[in-house]
Amino acid sequence: MDWRQALKETALQLEGTGVPDSSREAVYLLQWATGRSYHDWILDGGMLTESEMLRLEEGRRRRARREPMAYITGHQEFYGLDLTVTPAVLIPRPETEHLVEAVLDALDATRVRIVDVGTGSGAIALALKSRRPSWDVVGVDLCPEALAVASQNAWRLNLPVTWVRSDLLEAVSGRFHVIVANLPYIDPDWSDQAEPELRFEPDAALYAPEQGLALMRRLVKEAGPHLEPDGQLFLECGFDQAAALRQALAKAGFADIAVMPDYAGHDRIVSGRWTSGTEEGDHV
Repeated sequence: MDWRQALKETALQLEGTGVPDSSREAVYLLQWATGRSYHDWILDGGMLTESEMLRLEEGRRRRARREPMAYITGHQEFYGLDLTVTPAVLIPRPETEHLVEAVLDALDATRVRIVDVGTGSGAIALALKSRRPSWDVVGVDLCPEALAVASQNAWRLNLPVTWVRSDLLEAVSGRFHVIVANLPYIDPDWSDQAEPELRFEPDAALYAPEQGLALMRRLVKEAGPHLEPDGQLFLECGFDQAAALRQALAKAGFADIAVMPDYAGHDRIVSGRWTSGTEEGDHV
Protein backbone atom coordinates (compact mmCIF):
# COMPACT_ATOMS: atom_id res chain seq x y z
CA MET A 1 0.00 0.00 0.00
CA ASP A 2 1.12 3.55 -0.74
CA TRP A 3 2.41 5.22 2.41
CA ARG A 4 0.01 8.17 2.19
CA GLN A 5 -3.00 5.86 1.93
CA ALA A 6 -1.72 3.79 4.85
CA LEU A 7 -1.29 6.94 6.91
CA LYS A 8 -4.76 8.21 6.04
CA GLU A 9 -6.46 4.91 6.89
CA THR A 10 -4.59 4.70 10.18
CA ALA A 11 -5.61 8.22 11.18
CA LEU A 12 -9.26 7.55 10.30
CA GLN A 13 -9.34 4.33 12.30
CA LEU A 14 -7.81 5.98 15.34
CA GLU A 15 -10.17 8.95 15.07
CA GLY A 16 -13.11 6.56 14.97
CA THR A 17 -12.11 5.05 18.30
CA GLY A 18 -11.68 8.41 20.00
CA VAL A 19 -7.89 8.61 20.04
CA PRO A 20 -6.87 12.27 20.47
CA ASP A 21 -4.63 13.84 17.81
CA SER A 22 -5.22 10.86 15.54
CA SER A 23 -3.22 12.31 12.64
CA ARG A 24 -0.13 12.78 14.78
CA GLU A 25 -0.56 9.36 16.34
CA ALA A 26 -0.84 7.82 12.88
CA VAL A 27 2.53 9.34 11.99
CA TYR A 28 4.09 7.80 15.10
CA LEU A 29 2.71 4.39 14.17
CA LEU A 30 3.94 4.69 10.59
CA GLN A 31 7.44 5.52 11.79
CA TRP A 32 7.39 2.67 14.31
CA ALA A 33 6.07 0.12 11.81
CA THR A 34 8.53 0.99 9.03
CA GLY A 35 11.62 2.26 10.83
CA ARG A 36 11.56 5.32 8.57
CA SER A 37 10.92 8.88 9.68
CA TYR A 38 7.97 10.89 8.40
CA HIS A 39 10.48 13.24 6.80
CA ASP A 40 12.00 10.34 4.85
CA TRP A 41 8.59 9.23 3.61
CA ILE A 42 7.79 12.74 2.37
CA LEU A 43 11.13 13.02 0.57
CA ASP A 44 11.32 9.53 -0.93
CA GLY A 45 7.72 8.24 -0.96
CA GLY A 46 7.18 4.56 -1.57
CA MET A 47 5.04 1.57 -0.69
CA LEU A 48 4.84 -0.32 2.59
CA THR A 49 6.01 -3.91 2.46
CA GLU A 50 3.75 -6.72 3.58
CA SER A 51 5.62 -7.05 6.89
CA GLU A 52 5.39 -3.30 7.46
CA MET A 53 1.65 -3.38 6.80
CA LEU A 54 1.20 -6.22 9.28
CA ARG A 55 3.16 -4.30 11.89
CA LEU A 56 1.14 -1.15 11.20
CA GLU A 57 -2.10 -3.12 11.55
CA GLU A 58 -0.90 -4.43 14.90
CA GLY A 59 -0.15 -0.90 16.05
CA ARG A 60 -3.54 0.32 14.86
CA ARG A 61 -5.37 -2.38 16.82
CA ARG A 62 -3.43 -1.75 19.99
CA ARG A 63 -3.77 2.04 19.86
CA ALA A 64 -7.46 1.75 18.97
CA ARG A 65 -7.89 -0.15 22.25
CA ARG A 66 -6.29 2.97 23.81
CA GLU A 67 -3.04 1.24 24.74
CA PRO A 68 -0.52 4.06 25.23
CA MET A 69 1.76 4.76 22.30
CA ALA A 70 4.82 4.43 24.53
CA TYR A 71 3.96 0.81 25.32
CA ILE A 72 3.43 0.04 21.64
CA THR A 73 6.73 1.53 20.53
CA GLY A 74 8.56 0.63 23.75
CA HIS A 75 10.06 4.10 24.01
CA GLN A 76 9.34 7.47 25.60
CA GLU A 77 11.37 10.67 25.42
CA PHE A 78 12.07 12.35 28.75
CA TYR A 79 14.32 15.34 29.34
CA GLY A 80 16.15 14.65 26.09
CA LEU A 81 16.67 10.95 26.88
CA ASP A 82 15.22 8.07 24.87
CA LEU A 83 13.90 5.74 27.55
CA THR A 84 12.74 2.16 27.18
CA VAL A 85 9.35 1.65 28.83
CA THR A 86 7.22 -1.44 29.44
CA PRO A 87 3.86 -2.00 31.15
CA ALA A 88 5.86 -2.61 34.35
CA VAL A 89 6.58 1.12 34.67
CA LEU A 90 4.69 4.39 34.58
CA ILE A 91 5.19 6.29 31.34
CA PRO A 92 7.27 9.41 32.14
CA ARG A 93 5.23 12.60 31.81
CA PRO A 94 6.38 16.03 30.59
CA GLU A 95 5.28 17.62 33.87
CA THR A 96 7.80 15.50 35.74
CA GLU A 97 10.54 17.38 33.89
CA HIS A 98 9.65 20.28 36.22
CA LEU A 99 10.76 18.09 39.13
CA VAL A 100 14.14 17.53 37.46
CA GLU A 101 14.48 21.26 36.77
CA ALA A 102 13.64 22.14 40.37
CA VAL A 103 16.41 19.89 41.70
CA LEU A 104 18.97 21.12 39.17
CA ASP A 105 18.13 24.75 39.92
CA ALA A 106 18.42 24.23 43.67
CA LEU A 107 21.89 22.66 43.75
CA ASP A 108 25.07 23.64 41.97
CA ALA A 109 27.53 21.68 44.12
CA THR A 110 29.85 19.25 42.38
CA ARG A 111 29.45 16.44 44.90
CA VAL A 112 25.84 15.67 45.67
CA ARG A 113 24.30 12.41 46.88
CA ILE A 114 20.71 12.06 45.72
CA VAL A 115 18.06 9.34 45.83
CA ASP A 116 15.08 9.04 43.49
CA VAL A 117 12.31 7.19 45.35
CA GLY A 118 9.87 5.25 43.19
CA THR A 119 12.17 5.50 40.20
CA GLY A 120 10.13 3.37 37.78
CA SER A 121 11.84 3.57 34.39
CA GLY A 122 14.66 5.55 36.04
CA ALA A 123 13.55 8.75 34.29
CA ILE A 124 14.31 11.23 37.07
CA ALA A 125 17.51 9.54 38.25
CA LEU A 126 18.89 9.25 34.73
CA ALA A 127 17.91 12.79 33.75
CA LEU A 128 19.74 14.15 36.81
CA LYS A 129 22.79 11.98 36.16
CA SER A 130 22.90 13.08 32.52
CA ARG A 131 23.07 16.74 33.56
CA ARG A 132 25.26 16.30 36.66
CA PRO A 133 27.69 13.42 35.95
CA SER A 134 29.59 14.03 39.20
CA TRP A 135 26.51 13.45 41.36
CA ASP A 136 26.08 10.13 43.15
CA VAL A 137 22.58 9.07 42.12
CA VAL A 138 20.57 6.20 43.61
CA GLY A 139 17.26 4.97 42.18
CA VAL A 140 14.82 3.07 44.42
CA ASP A 141 11.76 1.03 43.59
CA LEU A 142 9.84 -1.81 45.22
CA CYS A 143 9.05 -3.50 41.89
CA PRO A 144 11.87 -5.71 40.55
CA GLU A 145 10.48 -5.49 37.00
CA ALA A 146 10.68 -1.70 37.17
CA LEU A 147 14.25 -1.84 38.41
CA ALA A 148 15.12 -4.12 35.49
CA VAL A 149 13.79 -1.50 33.06
CA ALA A 150 15.67 1.28 34.86
CA SER A 151 18.89 -0.73 34.82
CA GLN A 152 18.50 -1.42 31.10
CA ASN A 153 18.03 2.29 30.44
CA ALA A 154 21.11 3.17 32.47
CA TRP A 155 23.21 0.62 30.58
CA ARG A 156 21.96 1.74 27.17
CA LEU A 157 22.51 5.43 27.96
CA ASN A 158 25.83 4.79 29.71
CA LEU A 159 24.69 6.60 32.85
CA PRO A 160 25.97 4.96 36.06
CA VAL A 161 23.22 4.94 38.69
CA THR A 162 22.90 2.65 41.71
CA TRP A 163 19.61 0.74 41.84
CA VAL A 164 18.10 -0.52 45.10
CA ARG A 165 14.94 -2.52 45.70
CA SER A 166 13.20 -0.89 48.64
CA ASP A 167 9.81 0.05 50.02
CA LEU A 168 10.40 3.80 49.97
CA LEU A 169 13.59 4.24 52.03
CA GLU A 170 13.44 1.12 54.21
CA ALA A 171 16.36 -0.66 52.51
CA VAL A 172 18.37 2.48 51.75
CA SER A 173 21.42 3.28 53.85
CA GLY A 174 23.31 6.50 54.38
CA ARG A 175 22.31 10.13 54.15
CA PHE A 176 21.55 12.21 51.09
CA HIS A 177 21.67 15.85 50.15
CA VAL A 178 18.44 15.42 48.19
CA ILE A 179 15.50 13.05 48.20
CA VAL A 180 13.32 13.37 45.11
CA ALA A 181 10.13 11.45 44.38
CA ASN A 182 7.29 11.19 41.93
CA LEU A 183 5.15 8.76 43.90
CA PRO A 184 1.61 7.59 43.12
CA TYR A 185 -0.74 10.46 43.91
CA ILE A 186 -4.08 9.77 42.20
CA ASP A 187 -7.08 9.17 44.45
CA PRO A 188 -8.33 5.59 43.83
CA ASP A 189 -11.90 6.94 43.81
CA TRP A 190 -11.03 8.71 40.54
CA SER A 191 -9.95 5.52 38.74
CA ASP A 192 -13.33 5.09 37.01
CA GLN A 193 -13.06 8.62 35.60
CA ALA A 194 -9.46 8.35 34.42
CA GLU A 195 -8.54 8.48 30.76
CA PRO A 196 -8.65 5.07 29.06
CA GLU A 197 -4.87 4.89 28.61
CA LEU A 198 -4.34 4.72 32.36
CA ARG A 199 -5.93 1.26 32.42
CA PHE A 200 -2.73 -0.08 30.85
CA GLU A 201 -0.35 1.47 33.37
CA PRO A 202 0.44 -0.23 36.71
CA ASP A 203 -2.06 0.71 39.41
CA ALA A 204 0.71 0.66 42.01
CA ALA A 205 2.45 3.49 40.16
CA LEU A 206 -0.70 5.61 39.87
CA TYR A 207 -2.99 5.30 42.88
CA ALA A 208 -2.51 5.83 46.60
CA PRO A 209 -4.94 5.86 49.56
CA GLU A 210 -5.91 8.96 51.54
CA GLN A 211 -6.97 10.88 48.42
CA GLY A 212 -3.64 10.02 46.82
CA LEU A 213 -1.53 11.36 49.69
CA ALA A 214 -0.65 8.23 51.69
CA LEU A 215 2.76 7.39 50.19
CA MET A 216 3.91 11.00 50.02
CA ARG A 217 2.96 11.58 53.65
CA ARG A 218 4.81 8.44 54.65
CA LEU A 219 7.94 9.52 52.76
CA VAL A 220 7.81 12.94 54.41
CA LYS A 221 7.79 11.27 57.83
CA GLU A 222 10.63 8.89 56.93
CA ALA A 223 12.83 11.34 55.02
CA GLY A 224 14.54 13.23 57.86
CA PRO A 225 16.93 10.51 59.12
CA HIS A 226 18.04 9.93 55.51
CA LEU A 227 18.92 13.57 54.87
CA GLU A 228 22.09 15.48 55.56
CA PRO A 229 21.67 18.65 57.66
CA ASP A 230 19.84 21.16 55.45
CA GLY A 231 19.15 18.39 52.93
CA GLN A 232 16.14 18.88 50.71
CA LEU A 233 13.06 16.88 49.80
CA PHE A 234 11.33 17.40 46.42
CA LEU A 235 7.92 15.90 45.64
CA GLU A 236 5.73 15.97 42.57
CA CYS A 237 2.04 16.12 43.48
CA GLY A 238 -1.44 16.48 42.08
CA PHE A 239 -2.82 19.94 41.30
CA ASP A 240 -4.88 20.06 44.52
CA GLN A 241 -2.44 18.43 46.97
CA ALA A 242 0.18 21.11 47.60
CA ALA A 243 -1.51 22.56 50.68
CA ALA A 244 -1.74 19.17 52.39
CA LEU A 245 1.91 18.45 51.61
CA ARG A 246 3.03 21.83 52.93
CA GLN A 247 1.32 20.99 56.20
CA ALA A 248 2.91 17.54 56.34
CA LEU A 249 6.39 18.93 55.65
CA ALA A 250 6.07 21.62 58.31
CA LYS A 251 4.85 19.10 60.88
CA ALA A 252 7.76 16.76 60.08
CA GLY A 253 10.38 19.43 60.70
CA PHE A 254 11.01 20.91 57.25
CA ALA A 255 11.53 24.63 56.67
CA ASP A 256 11.73 26.91 53.62
CA ILE A 257 8.81 25.03 52.13
CA ALA A 258 8.16 26.06 48.54
CA VAL A 259 5.52 25.26 45.94
CA MET A 260 6.33 25.47 42.24
CA PRO A 261 3.81 25.45 39.37
CA ASP A 262 3.98 23.60 36.09
CA TYR A 263 3.57 25.28 32.69
CA ALA A 264 -0.21 25.05 33.03
CA GLY A 265 -0.04 27.02 36.28
CA HIS A 266 -0.98 24.06 38.50
CA ASP A 267 0.92 23.56 41.77
CA ARG A 268 3.13 20.63 40.87
CA ILE A 269 6.32 20.56 42.98
CA VAL A 270 6.59 20.90 46.76
CA SER A 271 10.00 21.12 48.41
CA GLY A 272 11.39 21.64 51.89
CA ARG A 273 14.71 21.86 53.75
CA TRP A 274 15.37 19.41 56.58
CA THR A 275 15.93 21.31 59.83
CA SER A 276 18.10 18.72 61.55
CA GLY A 277 18.56 19.39 65.25
CA THR A 278 15.46 21.57 65.61
CA GLU A 279 12.71 20.66 68.00
CA GLU A 280 10.53 19.49 65.08
CA GLY A 281 13.33 17.49 63.47
CA ASP A 282 14.19 15.72 66.74
CA HIS A 283 10.83 14.01 67.02
CA VAL A 284 10.43 12.79 63.46
